[in-house]
Amino acid sequence: MTSDSRESADPSTPSEGGEGVGGHTQDALREPLFRPLRFAVQLVGFAGGAALVAWCAWIAFTKADWSVLETADRSLVLLIAVCSLASMVSNGAIFWLAGRPLAPMGAIEMQGVNACASVLNYAPVRLGAIVRIAYAVRISRMKVGAMAAWFTFIGAGVAGIAVLGAASAWLVPGGLLPTILVWIASASISMAILKRIAHRVSWHRIRSLRAAVDDPAALWGAGAFRMLDQVAWTGRMWAAASLIGLSIGATQAILLATVAILVSLNPLGRFGYREAAVAWLASTLATGELDPSGIEAAFFQLAIIESVGEAIVLIPLGSLGSVWCLKRLFGARAGIRSPRSRATR
Repeated sequence: MTSDSRESADPSTPSEGGEGVGGHTQDALREPLFRPLRFAVQLVGFAGGAALVAWCAWIAFTKADWSVLETADRSLVLLIAVCSLASMVSNGAIFWLAGRPLAPMGAIEMQGVNACASVLNYAPVRLGAIVRIAYAVRISRMKVGAMAAWFTFIGAGVAGIAVLGAASAWLVPGGLLPTILVWIASASISMAILKRIAHRVSWHRIRSLRAAVDDPAALWGAGAFRMLDQVAWTGRMWAAASLIGLSIGATQAILLATVAILVSLNPLGRFGYREAAVAWLASTLATGELDPSGIEAAFFQLAIIESVGEAIVLIPLGSLGSVWCLKRLFGARAGIRSPRSRATR
C-alpha cells in the first residue's frame, strides 16, 4: 500500500496490516519509538540536564539568601500556583482545539491526556510525546498525516507566538499595554499569513494542516490560548522574582518566560537546560554581561523557584491524569487485540 492510499484510507476499514482500525494506524503503532540512537541521545541529554539542575540547585541553596522568603508576600505563592494551573489548562485546550478538525476528541479528555503527557516529560525520554501519539492513534483513531499536521500546527504556534511576544517586549517602548497590543496584532497577522500560505501550497501532504488552519476555533482559539499560556509563564516568572526581592519589569519577565518556554521544548529533556538558561539570561539582563561565570546566586534561585512553582502543580495533577490516561490506553490495546485473539482460537 502506498503512502497516498494510507493517508486517504477509511480508518474503520481493515486494510493491509490493519486490525479493523486502518493499516496506517497500526503501522504507526509498530514504528520503533525507542530507536537505539534516539534513546541513547535522550539518555545523555537527560544526564546533562540532571547535572545542570543539580549545579543550579547547589548554587541556589548554598549561596543565595533564602531568609527573604520569611517576609515575602504569601499571595505571590498563590499567583505562582494559579499561573502554573492556567498554563497546564491552556496547553490542554490548545491540543484539543488543534486536534478537533483532524479526529474526534473531547475537551476534558484532552486535559487528562495533556496532564499525563506533561508529567511524563520529566522522564529520561520524552514519554509525554509518546503517550500523546499512542492516545491519538488508539483512542482518537488519528491518521499519520493528521498527526504530523497536529504537532506541526502546535509547534509552529508555540515558537511563533513566543518569539513574537519576546520581539514585542524588546522592541516596543511605552510599557506593558503597548507591548500586548503589538503582540496581539503581530500574532493575528502571522496567523492570517499562515492560512494564506497553507492554501497556496499544493503539496498534498499538508491537506491535514489546511484542515486545522481552516477551522476558526483551531486557528484563532489555539492562538488565543497560546498567548494565555505565555502570559501565565510570564506571570509565574514575575511572581518568582518578586518572591525573593528581585525587581524585574514586564519586558524582562516576558523575555525570561520566552526563553524558558523555548528551551523546555529541546529534545534532550525538560529540566536542567531551562533553569540554566533562565539564570544566565536573568543575569545578562541585569548586568549586561554575557559571561556565565559571573551569574549571581539570586538568579539561580529565581530559576529554581520558577521551575518548582510549575512542578508543585503539574506533578500531582499530572499523576492523576496519568492513572486515567494509561488505563484508557491499555484498555484500548486489549480491545484492539481481542478480535484477533478470538479469531485464532
